[in-house]
Amino acid sequence: MPNYLSPGVYVEEVSSGVKPIAGVGTAVGAFIGLAEKGVIGKAVLVTNWSQYVNEFGGFIPNAYLAYAVYNFFAEGGTSCYVVRAASTDVKNAVSIAPDTEGENLLEISARSEGDWGNRVSYKIEPSSNGQPAGFKLTIKYTELSSFNDEYVGEEEEGQIVEIFDNLLIFNCAEKINDISSFVKVETLVDFDIVENQEKKPADTDDFVALLDGKNGISSVEYLDKKNQVIGIHAFDVVDEINILAAPDIADMTGSRDIILEMLNYCRLRKDCFFVADPPHGLTPQEVKNFKEGATEKYAGNAFNSSFGALYYPWVYINDPLTGKKKLIPPSGSVVGTYAYVDSLRGVHKAPAGTTDGFLDTVVGVEKIVTKGEQELLNPIGINVIRSLPEGICIWGARTLSSDAEWRYINIRRLMMYIEESVDKGSQWVVFEPNEPSLWGKVKRNLSAFLTRVWRDGALYGSTPEEAFFVKVDEENNPPATRDAGQLVIEVGVAPVKPAEFVIIKVSQKTLAK
Repeated sequence: MPNYLSPGVYVEEVSSGVKPIAGVGTAVGAFIGLAEKGVIGKAVLVTNWSQYVNEFGGFIPNAYLAYAVYNFFAEGGTSCYVVRAASTDVKNAVSIAPDTEGENLLEISARSEGDWGNRVSYKIEPSSNGQPAGFKLTIKYTELSSFNDEYVGEEEEGQIVEIFDNLLIFNCAEKINDISSFVKVETLVDFDIVENQEKKPADTDDFVALLDGKNGISSVEYLDKKNQVIGIHAFDVVDEINILAAPDIADMTGSRDIILEMLNYCRLRKDCFFVADPPHGLTPQEVKNFKEGATEKYAGNAFNSSFGALYYPWVYINDPLTGKKKLIPPSGSVVGTYAYVDSLRGVHKAPAGTTDGFLDTVVGVEKIVTKGEQELLNPIGINVIRSLPEGICIWGARTLSSDAEWRYINIRRLMMYIEESVDKGSQWVVFEPNEPSLWGKVKRNLSAFLTRVWRDGALYGSTPEEAFFVKVDEENNPPATRDAGQLVIEVGVAPVKPAEFVIIKVSQKTLAK
């Protein structure tokens, strides 16, 4: 209490006792997968596509992380964290091109690590300008029709994807490495020796394949916290993430085990939701078996968690790498849609429908799912991406949980939002005197926050009293509880469920005489 010794007016600031609870963010993505370059096993904040390219490189064949992040931003996402997964024995495919005298001259390797580089080949020919030391490098890539390493039809011979002409040995690396999406080169001679500047690689009669590329990645890179390469647990130090995806695991051996662990990771965190992809090429019955673990091929525990959702089928996009249509897992586009709907409508709105579920980045679906086929999948929590007259849309809003209380994605994510907001907004209560005046402050703060949530349309009821309750009083905080150093706060909310089935009953009306 200050001492007032001189006559006058004294103004004092007095705390109102109100400590507003701010809502936490809900639209931050988290992606883990295979990247062209970048730090391994560390979560890096990315706020636009250009930043991703600077940190992790561009698109690479037969890897989906870059496509997922690209579509995330294209669908309306604004920020995400990215983890590059790789192991210590990952290798680039490589070949050594000799000079005209048979000495090693030029190392040609795949742009990034992985066995995809084993399907890259090159051909060396004289340059078009006729310069004696000049040469032309043509790159061919054979894309697999599926992940079973079998070639199909005309793809067996591959296709020419890049041509670099009028090259000289001393400047070829500069001209190729900043441009090529498939290879990088390194000269193996000392250019301080003048005669080496006139060397050229020997012409090849046919295309020469790069060899010994190795993925060196398995489920361990995503799961094992003690492994040298950290995967999913790189996100442990990041509180901001809300929506998790791992697009590269879809066709990986052991993908079901990885999905189960991802779901468990989100369950333990309580603030994160996993968007899962099935393997590509599955029929509706097969994806049902994949979800339920019901067959020998997909044996294991069923996916049963409210902290994740599964989307089917894979989707086609216009590939920025080749300009052609490319089949990719849908999770990147779906996570971007989550983020966009959160910012536009709120986390309580289901990310589905002809408007809020419309996929701008998608040009086709791998499998046209009929209404009858969706009736097989929707009840078990498999969200179908449908090709409708309005466009290609997410036509499902269910979690993987068998518990009816946690059936809908927006309900689980709304509760995550409320729980985390209340948790972070109530930290000031710790060590405060546990008595009725504190209880009143806590109740006022929580009620003010939940009233805002109700006004946003997230809670059901015509009045706040119908939409939620907050109880913190003598009844749930008796002396024994207070003696244990505990303050118990009970909160109940009535979330708004999505109108999943719209039933319009029509009858004929007979006009009275």
